[in-house]
Amino acid sequence: MEANGKANGNGHDLAEFAGIEAFTLPRIDPKLNLLNGSKGVQQQDRLPAIIAMLLKELGLEIQSEHFRDTPKRVARFYREFTRGYGAKPAEILKTFPSSNQELIVVSDVEFFSLCPHHLLIYGGRVHLGYVPGGRIVGVSKIPRLIQELAARAVVQEDLVADIADAFMSVVKPLGCAVTAVGKHDCVAARGVRCPEASMTTVALRGIFSEDENYVQRFNRAIGQGHECVR
Repeated sequence: MEANGKANGNGHDLAEFAGIEAFTLPRIDPKLNLLNGSKGVQQQDRLPAIIAMLLKELGLEIQSEHFRDTPKRVARFYREFTRGYGAKPAEILKTFPSSNQELIVVSDVEFFSLCPHHLLIYGGRVHLGYVPGGRIVGVSKIPRLIQELAARAVVQEDLVADIADAFMSVVKPLGCAVTAVGKHDCVAARGVRCPEASMTTVALRGIFSEDENYVQRFNRAIGQGHECVR
């Protein structure tokens, strides 16, 4: 949509948007996986101006005290929730040599993501289990991988598959299992309006897809993790 003097669907002259300030915010460089703003290199961000156009189209008074900084805040929100497109699993997953070939489970990792159909939030918990094939992963790196890959506009079905595939590719275990249980605002707050509904998605790789015993042990370990109190 360009500021060319034509009227938009709400009757506003698009020329009035031409002077909207283009804010400068840190943006992810997919090649460096760094926030350019942290290096003093900033790019002009058109997103706040686009959001201001959206608010105006909805008939909101964007000059009021409540909405004055909303375009910048919403732009930061969407940048934060799409930072995962610059994620590099090979750099996130720090591994160490180990002869252990027993089941390892990291459970109850909270995540939030964006529904690509409505750009509303969904979130819940992810559980990841694996059997090492010569290397183990630093415990904190598993939540980091999950949270970074969740920070995209991605359906939950694909999210668990992406986590499992990234883990298998980098760590090369004998197998891994990923389960996500999430509640979706697009189901709770609109349409069917069913806030009680949750969705469970599972991705099985390697020996987890070949031996049901490993899946059962994985599920039992998740339950045991719920009982951990510190």
